[in-house]
Amino acid sequence: MTVHIDTPRTAVTIGRPGFQVAIAGDAVAQTFPIVVRRETLRDAQRARALLRAGTHDQANFVVALEIEVAIAPHAASARAAVEQAGVAADSSETIRYIGTTHGLITLLRDIYAAEVADAVILVPIDGSATGNRIREQVLPVFADARHRVA
Repeated sequence: MTVHIDTPRTAVTIGRPGFQVAIAGDAVAQTFPIVVRRETLRDAQRARALLRAGTHDQANFVVALEIEVAIAPHAASARAAVEQAGVAADSSETIRYIGTTHGLITLLRDIYAAEVADAVILVPIDGSATGNRIREQVLPVFADARHRVA
């Protein structure tokens, strides 16, 4: 005896918010209800998964990751700026990126693609130079709040 059960073969999509990037202190950053600080991407990914597991509205539930950032035209320049600002290498409680604008954009896209976070809050650690670069070179790439990067 053979039993055939007709079940649809389509995948169920729960949904996901579009990726958002903001600078700490900006109005957009203050709209994120849940902000996590983790030392590794893996820990951040686990935290996001646990937080999102308890919600029924996946498409509107945003978990933001805070990242300390220093960017410059060359990675060596960014490292020098951080050193000059007197920021200790081991003083961070969250992920820290020191490098180029292009590298930061790639990291941000990877964070969204790997479901580490739905949004990122960038915290400049070397002063206004990084803040200006973020506003001029990074935020325009992610300007559309519903822009999918993966």
